[in-house]
Amino acid sequence: MEASTTTDVLIVGAGPVGLTLACDLARRGVAVRIIDRAAAFPVGTRARGVRARTQEVFDDLGVRDRLAEHAETPLPTRFYGPDGQVVREVMMYDAPPVPGAPHPGSLMVGQQFTEAVLRERLASLGVRVELGRELVDLAQDRDRVTATVRSGDRREHLRARYLVGCDGGGSTVRRRAGISFLGETWEHQRMLFGNLRVDGLDDSAAHLWIQEPGGALTLAPMPESDTWFFTAPLPQDGGQDPSSASVEAFAEIFAERVGLPGVRFSDPLYLSVYQVNIRMVDRYREGRVLLAGDAAHVHAPAGGQGMNTGVQDAYNLGWKLAGVLRGAPDALLDTYEEERLPVAAHVLASTTARGRHWSGSDTARVSERMAGAFQGKDPFSDVSQLSIAYRGAGLARDLDEALGVRAGDRAPDARCADPATGADVRLFDLFRGPHFTLLVFGPRPAPRADGSRSGDVRTHRILAGPPRDGSGGALFDETGEAHRLYGVDRDGLVLIRPDGHIALTGGAWDDRSVSDYLHDLVGE
Repeated sequence: MEASTTTDVLIVGAGPVGLTLACDLARRGVAVRIIDRAAAFPVGTRARGVRARTQEVFDDLGVRDRLAEHAETPLPTRFYGPDGQVVREVMMYDAPPVPGAPHPGSLMVGQQFTEAVLRERLASLGVRVELGRELVDLAQDRDRVTATVRSGDRREHLRARYLVGCDGGGSTVRRRAGISFLGETWEHQRMLFGNLRVDGLDDSAAHLWIQEPGGALTLAPMPESDTWFFTAPLPQDGGQDPSSASVEAFAEIFAERVGLPGVRFSDPLYLSVYQVNIRMVDRYREGRVLLAGDAAHVHAPAGGQGMNTGVQDAYNLGWKLAGVLRGAPDALLDTYEEERLPVAAHVLASTTARGRHWSGSDTARVSERMAGAFQGKDPFSDVSQLSIAYRGAGLARDLDEALGVRAGDRAPDARCADPATGADVRLFDLFRGPHFTLLVFGPRPAPRADGSRSGDVRTHRILAGPPRDGSGGALFDETGEAHRLYGVDRDGLVLIRPDGHIALTGGAWDDRSVSDYLHDLVGE
């Protein structure tokens, strides 16, 4: 047994969720270590759809543009009926513009690239993933968590003030912490998926065959990794064992389900069997141990919500964890579960309902429903996750009802003019970073906004109309976009949290409105 080492936060699991959290903590100056039991970084595509809200998170972390360099060129999806004829061809992820959202569509990026870009950002912050280190046990006392980590034949104690499990649906952290994983396993719904080489199929489109029984078989070209992404439902009679995740198994299913001659499969990059589980935790925290992503919730794949929900778990947790480490009250961490547990419950319910909505053999109907889900027409939820809000939660406070936005809402983007430089300024550029942002609409004096243990507060005044002299460094809302999106008619006060959600609103305020909020709800 090696000697113990100590850090502020130990993250277990170096997928997109763990890496997002590590980046957010590291940029806040938190001492963080991130371990993963894998001996090498994984290749292949599991999650590939980076939705609109997740792109905003990655924009704030400084990786969205780098990630876009690896995005696949948008291609149409061809839906085939039982007779093999094309029933519909549509751009699946071409979402219409959304006011206040700079990235309304989806980036289709292989997960290996998403993780590589996040690791690159993390390394620039002085932290590297520690591979080949498996958590085997944990214990905690009043002040620390002690993780027993195995690396080859050696074991080591890692001590941290907090430990976060981002280690997937089979989470060791969750089990060792004694947190229940409630729900059900759909024994007869398994899918073979992964990446392989395909010859003999038109690579100018993605292909989707809808048949019953069994569901949809998909093949989508991914030139960035020189492979095709595929999903194929395994027979419901259990005829295929999970150990048969092979090119031969996929070729057999393709021949049986599609029967298209001249199509050949080879060179698998990544193959896996996915067992559908509908489960979530009863709590996100046990003392100094917390969970995020699939360790806390797993669900049906319809709508591509898994990675995106997990990334936003991490984004919600990061600033709160850093605040508590700087001296904010421990109760701030309780708001993580308060805000994210209802989101997980909704994702489980909506993905289950959406999966059933997409079932059947009527290709025209199913293809319309599937395409509509990514074009703002889903009847169950907003797959872009732009509409997720925390209204009514403990960190949301409205001084009055004067504004159109409410505390807990996602803060929208807008463009203003900076007369000092003559340049356009995006509100998201002002929000980027680990601080709170205070927007003061109109000429009324700004309240005190001292720095807090949960992050500095940066104040910006926004005035209506074109730039004019004597503005004292204000930004000007020439088009009225910011006033419209925030629902401000005259004066307005909006305090925005480090995770881009609104903390405080009001049309009237006094000098202590912001400082009182931080004192009461964040413990200043």
